[in-house]
Amino acid sequence: MNIRAVALAIGIAGGLAFGGKVPAAAQTSATLVGSSGYGNFHAAGVVATIAGDSDQDASVALEWRRVGAVAFRVAQPLVRISTTTFTGSLFGLSPGGNWEARVTLTDPDGVSGANVQTTAFTTRPALLAEPSLQTLFVAPGGDDGGPGTAGQPLATIQEAADRAAPGTLISIAPGVYRERVELAVSGSALQPIVFRGSAPGAILDGADAAIAQGATWTAQGGGVYARVPGFTTGHVVTELGRLFRYDSLADLQALGAGAPGGFFFDGTTLRVRFADNSSPAAHSMHVARLEEGFVLDGRSFARIENLELRHFGSGDYGKGVYLRYSSDCAVRFCRIHEIGAAGVWVKGGERNLIEENEIWDTAIFDWPWDWTKGSSAENNAVTFTDEIGRGNVVRRNLIHGTFNGVGPCGSAAPSAGITNETDLYENILYRHTDDAFEPEGYCANVRLWGNAIEDVHMAFAVAPAAPGPTWIVRNIAFDFGNTRTSQVDGYLASALKINSGYPEPVGPLLLLHNTFLTTAPGTAALTLLNPGESTWIRARNNLFAAPAEAIYKANPVTLDFDRDDLYRSTPGRLAYWMGSSLADLAALQQATGQEPTGISSAPALAAPAAGNFTPLAASPLVGAALPLPGINDGGAGDPPDIGAVERSSLFADDFEEATTARWSLVAP
Repeated sequence: MNIRAVALAIGIAGGLAFGGKVPAAAQTSATLVGSSGYGNFHAAGVVATIAGDSDQDASVALEWRRVGAVAFRVAQPLVRISTTTFTGSLFGLSPGGNWEARVTLTDPDGVSGANVQTTAFTTRPALLAEPSLQTLFVAPGGDDGGPGTAGQPLATIQEAADRAAPGTLISIAPGVYRERVELAVSGSALQPIVFRGSAPGAILDGADAAIAQGATWTAQGGGVYARVPGFTTGHVVTELGRLFRYDSLADLQALGAGAPGGFFFDGTTLRVRFADNSSPAAHSMHVARLEEGFVLDGRSFARIENLELRHFGSGDYGKGVYLRYSSDCAVRFCRIHEIGAAGVWVKGGERNLIEENEIWDTAIFDWPWDWTKGSSAENNAVTFTDEIGRGNVVRRNLIHGTFNGVGPCGSAAPSAGITNETDLYENILYRHTDDAFEPEGYCANVRLWGNAIEDVHMAFAVAPAAPGPTWIVRNIAFDFGNTRTSQVDGYLASALKINSGYPEPVGPLLLLHNTFLTTAPGTAALTLLNPGESTWIRARNNLFAAPAEAIYKANPVTLDFDRDDLYRSTPGRLAYWMGSSLADLAALQQATGQEPTGISSAPALAAPAAGNFTPLAASPLVGAALPLPGINDGGAGDPPDIGAVERSSLFADDFEEATTARWSLVAP
């Protein structure tokens, strides 16, 4: 990760925010150099640049309004992420709007020049443009030499892609298409190129047709069967689920990873063994022959919609959709499953949209962590790599069964600005062997809100996420630690992971109005472990409830916690703090100064196991939250509640719609 210099700068700045010290320096007044705003659909980022302020005691307030409104509304203040840069976020915006952000610089040493600046920005429109210039039809039994009309469709999606121009709709009829598709041209903002399944059952499949349709296998003893496929493969799936890829014949014979079975490919021969020693001929065998499904390389304004993508991964980096340095592209309403490395892989690019998909894998959840970590099965549903641009959005997806869920950060700063402005919201994730969300790497103004998480090892892994800030707001994480990784393999689980083997510190992290609740035996709500350096974590109005400690802190990270509900559901100490056992909230307050107005009470939620996290009328969470401008002040209603879900309607803006609407859809 190429973030060391930035991370060191943040470590200094972050320490100042919470009482840290820096070497003596001449105090100077600060100067407001400039500001800018960047809008997505429901949120926006604001960046302010200053000069001077050698003692780094300046602060920057943030306000916002819709263009034409009389009054500005107060938001959370900007966060310092370097000696000269502050950044923050606005929530609860509506798409397609015109907005203004006002920043106000304050410095105890004085401000040189004007201390107030207003910047205008827009949010992205809700509706995407439809292509209108031509439609090409693709169907099984078609003819690539034909015109591609409804009556005379093409046979392959690739032929349609080769003929596509801006404004082309490629309508794909139900059927199985065994091909890799690459688009040679880009669309435009008003005339995109769209690949769209015309009805359910349009499938892009990376597995070999001959094997899928039945093939001969040779018994080699000990339950092992062999076949020479005639191509390289790194991925095998059956009706029982994904088979584990072993590195040797001896490992395959031992089946150390467990059911349903595994395979070993030596470059020529594919060997398979099922747990019951049955022949592959008795199973549906999907052996990957292709590495990727759709490839958009350097393209823009292209969309993939209403398709099923499956069984890609002939090598080590199988991908359902590969967005390589592509921008303004979208993957929508698709079913993507059992892919080698990633259902959707985004390498570079900006303003890409991944929404309303179901992405999943099979069998991985039951494999030992030590076997799976570092293997070809250490996959993601969605992953971002390299220099990730600004404005990517992952929303309203159902994701389950992969090793990790979503990794939204790359390894370098975007060329167009210091912040990523990545939004991840209203997603549902469950049954992940390791981390549900992994904002790790270069993460600057990455926002995760309104997500529901269940049955994962770690809910949020920021190990490390820098330069920050990372916003984790109004999410539900239920029964984290309820995994083989946690309960059998012996690894400590948590709603938040900050420890890593990297030297870079985690940048500023804000935990606001989350519900972190688990019933998994022996699990703490927050387990803050070494190694790993962190700048600071600020928590307000969260529920931390677990059978073990509410907080287990073995990392010297600076914390600023208040008005959270810290609750242990089984008898024992409430917190472990750097070698000390703290029996209850009073002991925590006295020893650490944390949670000066916090509570420690049973939360009294409606029915968490059934997916209802609403506080009951008598819950101590009701009306107990601290006011957080820009977070819980969206309109008329009762005082805000602690946790992610409000008992009564609170918001008059779009923040309520963008959080609570999907929480009833927690995994069955």
